[in-house]
Amino acid sequence: MDLPEVDEWDERDMLRREKEALGFYISGHPLAGFQDEINLFATCALQDLPGQKDKSAVHVAGVVAELKIKRTKRGDKMATVKFEDLTGSVEVIIFPDLFNAVSPLLTGDEALLVTGTAEVGESSAKILAKEIVTLTSLKMKHVKSVQLTLKSGEDTGNMLQDLKDIVFRYPGDCRIMFKVEQTIGEPLNIAAHSRFNVLPCEAFLKEVDALPGNSVCRLIT
Repeated sequence: MDLPEVDEWDERDMLRREKEALGFYISGHPLAGFQDEINLFATCALQDLPGQKDKSAVHVAGVVAELKIKRTKRGDKMATVKFEDLTGSVEVIIFPDLFNAVSPLLTGDEALLVTGTAEVGESSAKILAKEIVTLTSLKMKHVKSVQLTLKSGEDTGNMLQDLKDIVFRYPGDCRIMFKVEQTIGEPLNIAAHSRFNVLPCEAFLKEVDALPGNSVCRLIT
């Protein structure tokens, strides 16, 4: 029997379907690709949360594994979530004001950074959330340049024209830097004109990654 041709799932869709079908991820994790942001903004991994000082401010990265919506005595919605990273999980309490602002972020497999107060007991720990943002938004805010590595002597004319077309589809504030590797001596670093500044979103990076003869490095400054 001939099977119909369908578009290949992107990584995020594949991970979501794996989680829905099996209850866990197989081919990857939503936090993959955010290690720079985690290193920069998270104060500890979830497995280390019990070692934090009680009532201390913490910043932790992870994804929502389970969501339970509750009602306060006034009838306002709040939530308790199981928040997990690659090392463990923790209970996060989200009170009504914050819940109303971030509830759309809690229903998918979005990589998040939770800022809050740690409540650490003798045998358990939880977080009272004060702010929740996506790691994607942090990436977009703090990535200042995208570096493309070119090898000296390669015929890059067609590639650069294709790159120009891609760049103009994703205008933004991020500078493009070229690192030209030479057979002799140190690589040359060349900054593109500011009119070629881009938005370093995943769609842009995937298109650039598909171009021959270069590699992409996202620099967070």
